[in-house]
Amino acid sequence: MGDHAAELLKVLLPHLTHVVVNGVVRIGTSVRISAICSAPTACCPGCGTVSARVHSRYGRRLADTAVVGQETAIDLEVRRFICDHAGCGKKTFAEQVEHLTFRYGRRTVLLQRLLQQVALALGGQAGERLAERLARSASEWLHWR
Repeated sequence: MGDHAAELLKVLLPHLTHVVVNGVVRIGTSVRISAICSAPTACCPGCGTVSARVHSRYGRRLADTAVVGQETAIDLEVRRFICDHAGCGKKTFAEQVEHLTFRYGRRTVLLQRLLQQVALALGGQAGERLAERLARSASEWLHWR
């Protein structure tokens, strides 16, 4: 991806500044962003030890907020790191990207916060129904691709 396009992405999608975007494609009425994690190390969530030893890699698909009214997903390649701390119960752990991912999340942090704000603003059953509908459409879209 060219420097100009990379700068444009950083302005429009600042939550992607901690990853390397390999490509952006439009599929029908949706946008798919392909990215990889770029941090050289990650902190173990169990003990806080910093690790640079990569165990393996795998893909995650994250639903994101809409871009210009188009459904958006991020195909993110993340790494599992090895925790070298002898007293830690975790042998491996998946890296998390600041402002983008959270453990076991299938949405970006931004989309998760948006859904929480909708639920809090509307409150009760109305908020729950709308947040559920928004989350379901994002989840269905992830599985459909």
